[in-house]
Amino acid sequence: MEPPNFFDLLAKDLLYAILDHLRDDPFAPKFFSQACKSFYALESTHRTALKPRRLDFLPRASRRYPSILHLDLTLCPCVDDFALKALSLAWRSSLRSLDLSGCRLFSHVGLSALALNCTYLVEVDLSNRPDLTDVAAKAIAEAVNLERLRLGRCKGITDMGIGCIAVKCGRLRNVVLRWCIRVTDFGAGLIAIKCKEIRSLDLSYMPQITERCLNHILQLEHLEDLVLEHCLGIEDHGLATLQANCKSLKMLNLSKCQNIGHIGIASLTNGAQNLEKLILSSSLVVTTDLAKCLQSFPRLQLVKLDGCLGVESGLKAIGYSCNSLKELNLSKCVGVTDENLSFLVKTNKNLEKLDITCCRTLTPEFIPNLTNSCLRLTSLRMESCSLISREGFLFIGQCQLLEELDVTDTEIDDIGLCSISRCTKLSSLKLGICLMITDKGLKHIANSCSELKNLDLYRSSRITDEGIIAIALGCPSLTVVNIAYNSNITDSSLAFLSKCQKLRTLEIRGCPHISPQGLSNIVARCKNLETLDLKKCRKINDAGMIQLAQHSQSLKQIKLSYCSVTDVGLIALASISCLRYISIFHVEGLTSNGLVAFLLACQSLTKAKFHACFESLIPQQILKYMEARGCVLVWREKTFESSWYLLAISALYFQLVICRNRINHL
Repeated sequence: MEPPNFFDLLAKDLLYAILDHLRDDPFAPKFFSQACKSFYALESTHRTALKPRRLDFLPRASRRYPSILHLDLTLCPCVDDFALKALSLAWRSSLRSLDLSGCRLFSHVGLSALALNCTYLVEVDLSNRPDLTDVAAKAIAEAVNLERLRLGRCKGITDMGIGCIAVKCGRLRNVVLRWCIRVTDFGAGLIAIKCKEIRSLDLSYMPQITERCLNHILQLEHLEDLVLEHCLGIEDHGLATLQANCKSLKMLNLSKCQNIGHIGIASLTNGAQNLEKLILSSSLVVTTDLAKCLQSFPRLQLVKLDGCLGVESGLKAIGYSCNSLKELNLSKCVGVTDENLSFLVKTNKNLEKLDITCCRTLTPEFIPNLTNSCLRLTSLRMESCSLISREGFLFIGQCQLLEELDVTDTEIDDIGLCSISRCTKLSSLKLGICLMITDKGLKHIANSCSELKNLDLYRSSRITDEGIIAIALGCPSLTVVNIAYNSNITDSSLAFLSKCQKLRTLEIRGCPHISPQGLSNIVARCKNLETLDLKKCRKINDAGMIQLAQHSQSLKQIKLSYCSVTDVGLIALASISCLRYISIFHVEGLTSNGLVAFLLACQSLTKAKFHACFESLIPQQILKYMEARGCVLVWREKTFESSWYLLAISALYFQLVICRNRINHL
């Protein structure tokens, strides 16, 4: 007689809780289900979300998982009408949400079957199908219980199709019509008139949208989010005549609306006392009149002005008008100065996120004003703030709640890193092109910032294995590491980075001393690796690819240009069941026959980039087969970059950076 299984004695609720806890690990549910028969059955009945890697997995999945609520088919571009009908029958009583945004072969026939069979369906994403027409819109309109519908880039749908949806789907709450370029004011207005429950509406990049439809839209009693990005048909003089106001509005996005100024914004937000987020990226000149508009929003927490002009006077005025901001984006703004920004941060002491990327007129004098005022700061992005010298970074350590810091292309040095190491909650640190930092500074981070998950050291050329080893030992939770273009890095770094078993993205392009042995250390232990950039790692060869194929079944993206891989290594990669994207140029050992064999064998591939010289060598039937399978092949003419040429360019670049830094000190 078989001994009793201890796990059979555990309550189902406890086991379900364990399964829920394992969701973040893609392999854990599989291992759980393989433990015993009862676990297999439990996992089958408890799973409610499914994202199959290939279409041929779907029939088996529908038999094993009867209770799927959320189905994501973005990795299955070849979903056709037959597949849609089959899945709608398999999950007709459970399916609530379906994402078809990556699928290219279904038509109105499949959508009709879906709407007829899945009567509980509340969410559908049909984005990125410019060939869908009003017939398809009419078909999906039969899903009368829909609450969320995404039609982004469905460029063939007109007011007629939108009208069908508006009339039949009165429960809609979230509608995305981004890039539906044939829809006019009539269609957008009809949605607002018929669908009174709408909370979120996206009309971005719709050239035929004007202020005429806004009277209906602003009368929606529950509207919270309105996105009008790049709607160039909306202008100030038309908005000034608006009669309606929307008291429920919480977020307004007017990015790239270059014909809207403070008059239009005042009209659109009239009565919007609950407005929390205002996004005006690349749209207007920031003036004192705009700042006065902001006085009407006592709950305003987020303002994005990235790419805007003329903020000299307006920014200080915003400081007078707003004192509850939690997030401010001034990336690439012209006119940001120490004086106006210092005043703004002093009046917004609860600021949590600040982006001053490429604000090249800020000096070290601003930093203490920021760190003394905004002690709750969790995110600071200051890439390419070239006038902030190394002394300015000494104050950043005062923001001890900081979780994200971007100081790419700045003069930060080891003493600055020592100060930053006081921010023990750091999870993301970007130090790319920081030519003053060394292993000594990196050790300070390793000793104090154990929660670090994302580290970018792109072209930080003074870092060696010693610094990377310290980071690997001190920050075991790393998921993203970029050490590209560093000739000091060797296999020793990878041997220690392999201890970071949560690693998902590794960029080591342009590290000439990395060999297959170093790559083997990483792939053997980092089972969750998804993205790998090996471009210009010239020692990487077929042995490394074979190791990848054996150990990295989670790999989704790989870049192999200028490596020493041949047909053998490329074909080995085809066995990786998750591989979606590959980029490979100027690999001398690659032939057209090897390329064909790889394309036929790698069933999960959705996009590949190769040199244009291969295009004429691939049989037309293979190209047509790949197209029918939903795989996009990109052929590019790329000039070969020799080693000496790359070294010369790199040396010139670093000389220019050093000269710029010296000039800034004068």
